[in-house]
This record gives sequence, structure tokens and C-alpha cells, in this order.
Amino acid sequence: MPPTAVPLPTPYARLFAPLQLGGLALRNRIVHASMSTRLGRPGGLTPAYLRYCEVRASGGAAMLVTEPVRLLPAQGAARIPTWADEHLGDLARLADAVEGHDCRLIAQLQDTGRGRHVPGRSQVTVGPSALPDDLSGTMPRAMETGEVVEWVAMVAERSARLKRAGFSGVELSAAHGHLFHQFLSPRSNRRTDAYGGDARGRTRWLAEMVGSIRAAAGPAFIIGIKMPADDGLPDSIAPDEAALLVQALLAGCRPDYLAFAQGSHSRTLEMHLPDAAGPRMPYANLTKRLARHADGVPVMALGRITDPAEADALLEDPALALIGLGRPLLTDAQWPNKARAGQANAIRHCVSCNSCWGMITHDLPIACDNNPALALQVEGEPLPLAQARKKVLVVGAGIAGLEAAWVAAARGHAVTLASGSPECGGKARRAASLPALQSLSSIYDFQYERAVEHGVRFEFGRWVTAKDILAAAPDEVVLATGATPHWPIELPAALQAEGWIPDLPALCEQLARHTQRQAGVAVLWDLDPIEATYAVAQQLAALFERVVLLTPRENIAQDCNLVTRQSVLRRMHECGVTVIALVQLTWNAGFEDTAQLRYDSVYGGPAGIINDVALLTYATPRVPRTVLLQPLLQAGLPVRLVGDCFAPCDAMMATSQGFIAGRAL
Repeated sequence: MPPTAVPLPTPYARLFAPLQLGGLALRNRIVHASMSTRLGRPGGLTPAYLRYCEVRASGGAAMLVTEPVRLLPAQGAARIPTWADEHLGDLARLADAVEGHDCRLIAQLQDTGRGRHVPGRSQVTVGPSALPDDLSGTMPRAMETGEVVEWVAMVAERSARLKRAGFSGVELSAAHGHLFHQFLSPRSNRRTDAYGGDARGRTRWLAEMVGSIRAAAGPAFIIGIKMPADDGLPDSIAPDEAALLVQALLAGCRPDYLAFAQGSHSRTLEMHLPDAAGPRMPYANLTKRLARHADGVPVMALGRITDPAEADALLEDPALALIGLGRPLLTDAQWPNKARAGQANAIRHCVSCNSCWGMITHDLPIACDNNPALALQVEGEPLPLAQARKKVLVVGAGIAGLEAAWVAAARGHAVTLASGSPECGGKARRAASLPALQSLSSIYDFQYERAVEHGVRFEFGRWVTAKDILAAAPDEVVLATGATPHWPIELPAALQAEGWIPDLPALCEQLARHTQRQAGVAVLWDLDPIEATYAVAQQLAALFERVVLLTPRENIAQDCNLVTRQSVLRRMHECGVTVIALVQLTWNAGFEDTAQLRYDSVYGGPAGIINDVALLTYATPRVPRTVLLQPLLQAGLPVRLVGDCFAPCDAMMATSQGFIAGRAL
């Protein structure tokens, strides 16, 4: 008799163990956490959001929590409406698309209340008390007791409709500074009725909503609550207060799961989206601590969990039952399937840059630095094979060129990539050597591995000329040759050739060779307010006695999204960087001898002098390197420009342009 096959052990056994939740079966412990997408439009479900959810359900997650649905007509017009039976068709289509992949669909119920994180103030909004929002200054109208009670019945009615449409449950979002969070916080809730006061009073509204939903939707319906663990504000919800809130809540209701989140609408908004400047899984220990107070209710871990091994290790703690992934499933919807198949090395990893959040806060469709197909109708589909095999030459091994190369090769083209650098990554590799940006390496690591897998031929350390390209006789050329920092107009042009005032790329290479602190002051002239500029400042702070950052703008990091800007400002403070805004660099011809640098106010007149200057460097916008373009066009070669070579851009645009070029070849 043939030997009986022995099944291989399932990778990450805890992560892929089934779970009964709220009377329903989950095939594993992976949950797509709620993420706003801006893929909706007024009037109902859009094909873009339907596709987004279906792709992530097909990727292997056991449960998907939607972006907030529209409970009332006055809420965000782009949300999926739920207040009338006329909406059942759209809701059912979404439920069928997700549940058809054995993925439980959960609708998030939320109202922003006074919370606002885009410029301006909300004109008509409500809150537990008439107290201004800590971030925007929006002043809400205090809800009457009768209005609070009406909400209890309203969410029950909406939940029953969602169940009829095929949803498996709802999540009440009482974190991130939104309305339900505002009721929980003693900082924002000064009510004297039954919904204020002690922890029992401040959790009463949530408890009553859970009870009303249970009565309306029945037992086989998941009810989750996202709770604040630490909102970072004084007189608000610190971990000890969070524990009291959990205990008070569970004395009044029994949800099917709890999730703990951080931050609020304040300077602590950055806490709810931890970036690469901090540790991985920064809230794991706090979540475990609060889970001890959950009285057996399953708890979901959240917060920069990017790797299957990390997720599986978290579940060693019996108090944790679920892993919530938001940004990682934006980057790679197949994260669960790849992990289950033992192919974690093929996951396209989230780099924790928060560019996705920056897009939606500008009311733009969600996008990702490391997933150029995100939210496109082609996402989740195999790359189409080329109708005719072409000989393609890509010049430049940055993330734009790498993306174009591997995508073109995956479609069947014969691709050669030539680069003067000895290794791939380009500007992203330099940035990855700096504090807070190390995770950028995940972008080019993934691209390089896919390029090797699909047969791209690499020629590193080779600076090709137009003559070399013409001699190779490619059918198509992709130029990804990057850009060069513009020399500051404030400095004499004659100094540029001397090379002793390095730009940031040159400085990054120098800093990699220094480990000892140096005497004197490092000065950074900031004309390019992107995150990499401040990563350099942070690195300089570790190497020099003092760092001064000069800028003609009213503040730094103005090209960063809000949560990244908050992170940058905090880090500059923590590492002691002196920021001087609204100034103009004034060149002192005797700088080499006196080590003295003067700066003036942008409004006229001297502002100050910096003595003991040991280093002067600059961050400026970049000029595209296009020297190869005209000779190739004149020779009749089809040429595509991507990344900084087309126009100086960020990582998101670079990978997107590379992806588009690779598909178009």
C-alpha cells in the first residue's frame, strides 16, 4: 500500500485557527479593519468600493469592517446610506460580494461629532457638551437627552436593515475622537444627565445601543465596539481610565468583540496611525493589558501589525482573539492567502508611511505608496500577457524603474534594466538609511524579487549613454533616471563646484560613514518640506552637538499630511532640533574662516547669527535628469519617462507611473 500522505503543518497556526464570534463562524483571525476610502459617491454604492471590498474578501480575510456607513442624510454624502429600504439593493450587493468569499461583512456605525481633521471648522455638528474640538476648534451643539435616546432606536433600526441585506454585524466606533468617544471622555463630556458623570454614565449610551441592536437583529449577529485605549490628552482617557470604561461598559452590555485604538482629534491624532518612526506593534502591550479587563469578550489587536509572524505571535496571549489589519490589506489584499500558503516573502508590505490617509483627508480616492493598483478596477486580476513580445530597456533602478521593469517582464517582455548604481532602490534606498524611513526598503525589495522571478536582466554599475542605448536596439525605452537637487539661489553659484556644501543625497552617503558625535552646529536650509528632509535632520541630531533648521515658510513639514506632520514636529522637538521659520539664508563670504552663518527675516532686516557652524546642507526641489531623452527621440525610439525623471514626485507617484508604464508596453 502507498504511504499515507502526512499533511504539512499550517503556517501561523494560531492566525488561521477558526473562531465562533457572535454565533457566526470565522475561518481565521484576520480582520480588515475599517478604512475610509473616498471611493463612494453621493447616492449609493459605487463599483469602485464594491470592487475594493470584494478584492479584500477574496484575499483571505475572515471578516471585513466597512468604512463608516451613512446612518442619517446629514452625514457624509459619499457614505453608503442605510436609513431606508430603498438602500437594501446596494447593501445586498455589497454583502453578496463579500460574504460570497466566506468573509463576514461588518458595517461600521460612527458619527464624527465635533471631530474634524481637515482645514476649517464644521458649521453644524453635535456633541455630548458644548466644548470645542481640540484640533479644529469646531464647537458642537450639546445633544438633548431625547436625541441621545432617539439614536439608540435609530442604530437598532439601521442594524436590522443591514442584517436583512446580508451583513453579519456592526461595529460601533467609539474611538479616534469621534462622537461616541466624546461621550466616553470626561474631557469632552460634562453632561449632568444619565449619559455623563462617572464611567457608568459615560458608557451608558454605548451599552444601550448594544442592547437595542441585539433586540432588533437577534443573536446571530456580530456586535463589536472600538474603544479608546489611550487618547493622549490630559483629563481624558489614559490607560487606567480606559480599563474603568471597559469594566463599566461590560456591566451594562455584552458585545461580541472589543478593539482598542489610540489618539483623538488633537495633536495626538498621529497615535491612531503609528508610522515607521516608532516601533512595530507599538500598542501590543497596552492592548494585552486592557484585554485582561474584557471579561472573556474577544479582543482585536490593532496598530502597525504588518507581518504574519508578528500577528501569529500576538495570538499566543489567550486574551487576544483577532488581528485587525487596515493599511497592510490596502497594500496587499492577498496578505492572508499568501501567509496561509507559506509565502510571506511574496507579501507586498505596508511601509507605514500614511500616504493613504493623506489622500483621503484631501478628499481624494485612497492610494498607496506600495500598491499602485489599489482601488483600480484591475486590482486583483492577473497582469495581462502582452500581444507581442518586445525588447525593453529600463534605465534607472529606483522604485519607478523597478516597477516598470517587473510589470513589463511579468507580461512577457524581454526586459533589461541598466543602472549606474551598484544596487537597486535609488532615492528610496538612500532614504531607507535614515530614521523613520527604513521601511521604504520593502518597496524595492518586493520589486527586485518580482523582477528576478520574471527574468529581468540587470546591469548594475553601468552608466549608459544614448549611443549605448541605440546600439542595444530596444523596441521601447523607459527612462527612470531620477532628478538632482536644485542649487539654492541664496548661495553663490561658484560654490556649487567646490562640493563642500552637500545636498541631501550626497549628505546621506556621508552620514552613513559617521558614527561619532561631532563638535559644532549642523545647519539645514529647508526648501523642500517633505518627510525625508526631517529624517536627515533627525540623523544630524544624533551626530552633531546642535542642529538648526532654517526655513522661509511659516512652519516645517507643510508638504506632509497631518498625521505625518504631527509625527515630524514631535520628533524634531524630542531630538532637540532648533527650528527657525520665516527666515532667509544670507551668505557670509567669510564662512569658511569664521564658521558663522547669518539669516534675515523674510520680511526684511537681520534675524540672527549661528556660530560654530560645522556643516551646511540644503534640501531643495529636484530637477529631472533628461539628458538621454532628446537623442533617443531624434533617433525615433519610443521613450517613456517615469518617476522623478518625468517630474519630481513622491513614492506613490513613482510606483504608480512605473506600474502604468509596465502595463502599457
